[in-house]
Amino acid sequence: MLANVTIAIAIILTASCTTEAEMPADDNAFSFGLIGDQQYNTAQEKQFTALLTAINSEALAFVVHVGDFKAGGNSPCTNELFLARLAEFDQSRHPFIYTPGDNDWVDCRRPSNGAMDPLDRLRKLRELFFAVPKTLGRSTLPLSLQGDLFAADPILSRYRENAMWVHQGVVFATFNIQGSNDNLGFDPANDAEQRERTRANIRWLNEATKLAKSDDIIGMAVFSQANPGFEDSPAEVAKSAYVPFLKAFEAEAERLGKPILYVHGDSHQFRVDSPYKSPLDRREIKNLTRVEGYGAPNVNWVRITVNAKSSALFSIESGRFLQVK
Repeated sequence: MLANVTIAIAIILTASCTTEAEMPADDNAFSFGLIGDQQYNTAQEKQFTALLTAINSEALAFVVHVGDFKAGGNSPCTNELFLARLAEFDQSRHPFIYTPGDNDWVDCRRPSNGAMDPLDRLRKLRELFFAVPKTLGRSTLPLSLQGDLFAADPILSRYRENAMWVHQGVVFATFNIQGSNDNLGFDPANDAEQRERTRANIRWLNEATKLAKSDDIIGMAVFSQANPGFEDSPAEVAKSAYVPFLKAFEAEAERLGKPILYVHGDSHQFRVDSPYKSPLDRREIKNLTRVEGYGAPNVNWVRITVNAKSSALFSIESGRFLQVK
C-alpha cells in the first residue's frame, strides 16, 4: 500500500515540476540549489537576503536547505526566531525544502541559547515547518512525509520532517540526522530520542530505496544536516551515533547500484567526493557521491544539475554568489 501511495505521489511530482520557465535548455536536465549553515550573525542575515534574491533569479526546480538557520550559541531558540525563518524561507521563488539542523533544536539546551528543551524545540519545528505535506516557498510542490505515510504508527507518525519527492526519475529524501553527535550522550530522554529517530531514519531510507528500485527511477539523493565523520578516522566514527545509519545507507546504496548523492552540511566547507569514501572504513563506493554545501562565514549556494543523458547523472558546482560588501 505504501509503495503504491509513494509511486502515485511521484507521478504527480514529476508532472508538477516540468514547467518551461524552470528547465535548463536541455530538457533532459534540471538543476536544484543547495544551501545551509547560514544566518549566524547580523552581517550574515543581510547576506542571506541577498543570497536568496540571487537564487530566486536562477532557473531551478527547487532549493534544499540542510539545516542550521541560526548560530549554535548566543542565539536563543525562540518561537519568534522560528517564525522569522519560516517567513524568510517562504520568500523563495522556488519550492523550498528544509530539514532541521542541530543549531535549530539540539543545541538549544545551551545556556547562551536560553537553556531550552531540545525535544520541545523539535516539536515546535515540526508544528511550524512541517504542518502540511508540501514545500515552503512561493511556488510549492507536494511532499510525501514519513509522519503521514506512517500515520497509524505511534512512533513513526512523529517524523513529519522526513520528506520524499520524485523529480524526473530521481528520488529525493530528507533525514533528521544531526550534528552534535546526533543528540546522543546528553541525558536518558535524549538518548532514547536519538535511538528512536535512528530507527525512523533507517525505515525512511528503506522506503526511499524501495522506490528507487523502480525501472523508471535513474538515481537518488539523500539530505541531512550532520557530517557523519568524512574527515575523521574510522576509529573515531566507530564511537559515534552515526554508525547504524551509515551501515544501512551504504548497504542499501550498494544493492541499488544506481547513482546516489549523499548531501550534508555541518562542517561548513563546500566539497565533493566522487566516489564517496566511507566514513566507516574509507572504502570507495563507486555509485555514490558525497556533497557538502557552503556554511558560515562563506555565504554561498551549490548548484546540482541532473542530466539523464550523462553517465555521471549528477554534476556539482558552486553557485558563485557574489557576497554583498
